[in-house]
Amino acid sequence: MVCTFCGAPSLEGAMVCSGCLGKIEGEIFLKNWAIDPRSDQRSLGCRSACLRTRPTSKGEVIVSKGSDTYLLLQRTMQAEDRSHLPTVLDQYLDGLGLGLFLMGDEMLPTRPVLKDLMSIPDQVDYQGEKWGRALLRLGNLMALSARDTSNLPLGDEGRKHAFAQRAAVAMGLYQRAEAIKETEAIAKGNLAMLRNWGGEREAALQDLKALSSTSEGAALQLAKAYHDLGMEDEAAEAVTGTVDIEAAILRLRRGYQ
Repeated sequence: MVCTFCGAPSLEGAMVCSGCLGKIEGEIFLKNWAIDPRSDQRSLGCRSACLRTRPTSKGEVIVSKGSDTYLLLQRTMQAEDRSHLPTVLDQYLDGLGLGLFLMGDEMLPTRPVLKDLMSIPDQVDYQGEKWGRALLRLGNLMALSARDTSNLPLGDEGRKHAFAQRAAVAMGLYQRAEAIKETEAIAKGNLAMLRNWGGEREAALQDLKALSSTSEGAALQLAKAYHDLGMEDEAAEAVTGTVDIEAAILRLRRGYQ
């Protein structure tokens, strides 16, 4: 067999060669990329309406002073005072479509900066709810990547490795968020969803059941987990624990199958 991507001889039991398998290492891959033609073109300074300027009397145009959230994030990372970084990062990730509760049907724009954002928790650490929320969203990004990358034609060992590599990063971020009181319960639910995707279904469902009685988000996660496992009756029962049942059903039936 030949590699799906480059045509070279593929690895045994896989549809990719060793070279292409190596390129996947450390890359973020998501199945459900949303189409965003602007995808951070603003930060690159090209093909952007807000950067099409006429001749100016000033010597230069400083694009980093814009109000765009990503430009603000860049500026905050470069500043001496980074105290507002948790809030800015949380807002930016929220705007991308990364919720606090991991569901599995999230769709994100194809943005090259996502890989750079994953390095932020290695550089800084904070306390408080805003930082916990940012950690949850970054953890969700890696959890989604773990699940989706493991479905690529990499062979059994390649899929296991791809999942384990990304899941370990997600788990580390969830554990840091779990240490913050305000985000502790959400982190536990997200860990349970990730464990469910990794094959620990019974333990994950038990954790979600325990959390669902006190959190509507966890109740919806439990319903989503049941739905993805084909347990429709249990999913319907879990949905009854949400306030807006119609909205919960719509969310339940969209996204990853």
